[in-house]
Amino acid sequence: MGTGDFICISMTGGAPWGFRLQGGKEQKQPLQVAKIRNQSKASGSGLCEGDEVVSINGNPCADLTYPEVIKLMESITDSLQMLIKRRVDTPFLFLEDQSHPPFLHLLGYTSQLIVTLANQLMD
Repeated sequence: MGTGDFICISMTGGAPWGFRLQGGKEQKQPLQVAKIRNQSKASGSGLCEGDEVVSINGNPCADLTYPEVIKLMESITDSLQMLIKRRVDTPFLFLEDQSHPPFLHLLGYTSQLIVTLANQLMD
């Protein structure tokens, strides 16, 4: 995918997570986020369509086939941590969780920083 930023995305509460993946070793494509459902755990976590998934709960994804990724995802019961690589040309992070003020859709900030800023501003 070229140059990008590495970001850790965390979600809790178990499936459904609210996103769909595509790619995998057998397709000779990086594992990527294909779609994010509105008002889902994924949409509130800062995950973006087009993000490359580097690891899932510490398991590297580069050598996994799509069926292996699905099996891994199905084994997760409560907490999901994903290391993702976001292309530098992804211009905006749109949080669909409406509890965050709209002016926090800023260029170049990671989701955790935005959530931290939003929480401080809303107190």
